[in-house]
Amino acid sequence: MTAGIGLTGVGLALMALFVSVEDGYRSILPGILVMGLGMGLSMVPSTEAITRSLPRHKQGVASALNDVTREFGTALGVAMLGALLSAGYRDAIDDRLRGVPQGPADAAREGIANAVQASGGAGPYARDLIDAARRSYVDGWQQAMWIGVAVMGVLLVCIVLRGPEDAAPAAAPDEAEERVVIRT
Repeated sequence: MTAGIGLTGVGLALMALFVSVEDGYRSILPGILVMGLGMGLSMVPSTEAITRSLPRHKQGVASALNDVTREFGTALGVAMLGALLSAGYRDAIDDRLRGVPQGPADAAREGIANAVQASGGAGPYARDLIDAARRSYVDGWQQAMWIGVAVMGVLLVCIVLRGPEDAAPAAAPDEAEERVVIRT
C-alpha cells in the first residue's frame, strides 16, 4: 500500500514538472501512467485491509465502508484539486492580460473556456488572450498537482506510522465456522 501511495505522489509530481502548453496531453501522460500504477497498487491492499478488519458476517458493512470512503475521497480530491487549479488560473492570468481589451480580459478571468469564447471578439488580441489563458491554466495545474503531492506525502506518513499491519487478519472467524461437527 505504501509503494502505491508513493507512486501516486510521484505521478502527481511528474504531472506538475512536465506539463506544458506546447506538448499538451503528452506532457502529462507519464505522470498519469505512474499515478495509475500507484493507485492500482494502493487500492487493492486498502480494500483488503478494510475487509479483513471485520468478521465474515460483517463483510457487507466492510464493503459499504470501502465504497463510501473511495467515492467520498475521489469526490473530495477532485473538488479540492479543481478549486486549486481554478484559483491558480485566476492568480496567474491578470499579469498576462496586459493590452487585451477590458471585455475579453474580464471574460478570460472567469476561466479558460470563457477565454476561448471571448477570443472570437478580441480582434488582433485573440492569440494573446488564448496564450494567456493556456499558460495560466498550466500554472494553476502545477499548483494543484504540487498540493496533491503534499497530500499524498501526508497520507504516506500516516500509513507508515498508523496503517494496517501485514500480519494475519485481525478479525476472528465466526464462531459458527469454528464448530465443525464430524458425524460418523
